[in-house]
Amino acid sequence: MKNVRSLAAAAALACLPASLACAETDPEDAVIVTATRSEGTGIPIPTSISVVSRDEIKASGALSLADLLRTRAGVQVSDLYGDGSSANIDMRGFGATAVSNTLILIDGRPLNNASDIGALDLSLVDLNNVERVEIVQGSAGILYGNQAVGGLINIVTRRAPRRFEAEIGAGYGSYDKQQVTAQVGQRFDNGFAFSLGGRNRDSDNYRDHNRTELDQARLRLEQALNSGRVFLEHESSRENAQLPGSLFKDELEANRRQSVNAYANDYNTTHTQTTRIGLAHALSENWQFEGEATHRDNDREFITSFRFSPGTLSTQQRKISTLNPRLHGVSACGADQCQFTLGLDVEQTKYRLLTSFGPQNVDQMAGGLYGQAIAPLSNTLSATVGARYARVTNDIFTGASTPLDDDLSVGSAGLSWRPHADWRLFTRADQNFRFAKVDEHTNPVFGQPVGLKNQTGASYEAGAEFSRGARSAKAVAYELKLDDEIAFDATGYSNVNLPQTHRRGLLLEGSLPVAPDWSLQGAYTWTEGKITAGANEGKRIPLVPQSQARLAADWRIAAAWSLRMEGQWTGSQVNGSDFANAFPRLPSYTLANLMLRQQYKDLELGMQVNNLFNREYSETGAIGLDATFTSRDAYFPAPERNLRLTMDYVWR
Repeated sequence: MKNVRSLAAAAALACLPASLACAETDPEDAVIVTATRSEGTGIPIPTSISVVSRDEIKASGALSLADLLRTRAGVQVSDLYGDGSSANIDMRGFGATAVSNTLILIDGRPLNNASDIGALDLSLVDLNNVERVEIVQGSAGILYGNQAVGGLINIVTRRAPRRFEAEIGAGYGSYDKQQVTAQVGQRFDNGFAFSLGGRNRDSDNYRDHNRTELDQARLRLEQALNSGRVFLEHESSRENAQLPGSLFKDELEANRRQSVNAYANDYNTTHTQTTRIGLAHALSENWQFEGEATHRDNDREFITSFRFSPGTLSTQQRKISTLNPRLHGVSACGADQCQFTLGLDVEQTKYRLLTSFGPQNVDQMAGGLYGQAIAPLSNTLSATVGARYARVTNDIFTGASTPLDDDLSVGSAGLSWRPHADWRLFTRADQNFRFAKVDEHTNPVFGQPVGLKNQTGASYEAGAEFSRGARSAKAVAYELKLDDEIAFDATGYSNVNLPQTHRRGLLLEGSLPVAPDWSLQGAYTWTEGKITAGANEGKRIPLVPQSQARLAADWRIAAAWSLRMEGQWTGSQVNGSDFANAFPRLPSYTLANLMLRQQYKDLELGMQVNNLFNREYSETGAIGLDATFTSRDAYFPAPERNLRLTMDYVWR
């Protein structure tokens, strides 16, 4: 316990001023999209946005988005199997329902499903094709609407280079994990650009009966115009995965890598195709139009079993079409200029699920009108205000047709103050919401709509950021209050509205160069999440650790060699669905990782050792029913020590 406290203390100390240094790019200096839904710099936003650059992504040694986000303050990753394909990304303490409360975007396109609680297709995020990752701490209900409750993560992909480039990568690691990636692209003098890429990944993974296979290909065509640009992109992927299920405590102690016979036939196969077209056009010197139209087809077949009942073949289909036009501009506000964003979001979903319990279908239309204004109040102080009107219509069919419609309005206001060139202070209040989904409205065991209320809430936060050369720091405190939070109670196999829930927290993040060839990075997150009304008043929200810490050191050994040493600590947490806090907690754990890289001209080699000291731990679990219908605590064991080797080569 002493070393755990030391790690947390060191991580916090790395984020205090003058030593006050947390490795974040100042959002007013970095190119970001999430502040206004259009690329820009110098935007005085009243919120915390972290930018993870391409160089940082490579230095991290991460092979999946889950691996990368584990290193960020305020982000909790819970991975079922340890390969990043079935991970839950949580911001501000939502546990099992984070998939519906943390919005994940690729180039502004949501990965979250508005219609159902299906898992995120995080395996589709190829870090070799990522230029940067923008992390918005706190709700973003005005600009992004539904599901942007705890935070937002926007993955910005790479664009074609100015001259011809071809890149190939290969990797091999523990559990016979193999990956090959390739991409090629060029931007021509006539404004035309193309990029083409793909990858193949196979792995047996840590658990028995957990082999995964992924094939992915993508194409982007772009044409620059005198007043903007147009683009077309298409991506296709197919993933096969065996599903090992969870283990009860006695099974975990006997053999943590096993998969019990109840899950011997469980698997899923997913085929996804996404097509998107977009336009950016300057209407005048001060106003620009941007918009995208996207269509995504997602087909899945699967078998998932219960301990008390074997599963049967089920099918799931999603057809999702979205339209996102918006205007950005500046206009005179007295002696200064204000920045405006006005937009419309429309999403139409046809969702079809067929299981042994019967059909579960929904035709959903969700839309929203929004506006945001950023107004300078002085040379150092600016205000941001915004509002959104949102509406959803659902036609749910589970043997009979049931319409469920709703609309609501939310608002936001904040201040950003720069008292010194090195400092920025901000505060804001932001209302948020999420619409209940078809599988939350219905109980699949009984097949009847229960008509859950939609979740609403308000987020309040204040923060300070410091940046001076390579030194930077961040501290953010927040309070999040929700009404009718939607949660799944596994002990009763039903979805419920929690009367009131309350979260508050603090995050610190920083980096400090301590020598020409050495730098330190630290992060600490404290989260208090409680149910504040009803039968479980005062109980902790499941799957939310109260404390997390990270400390890393980067060493430039020589011009071509670099080494990163990293420690991560996660505190204990209430197990999934244990709203009464009656079962044993998931224990805390401490991990150490090493990443070694060598760069020789256009060739890069890497070696990574994860879980260096071979700790046995579980990132997530849940209270489930055994074959006798008795509630027991179950776990998803995480990988022990494992090794990865990578190689990347670029032709120019």
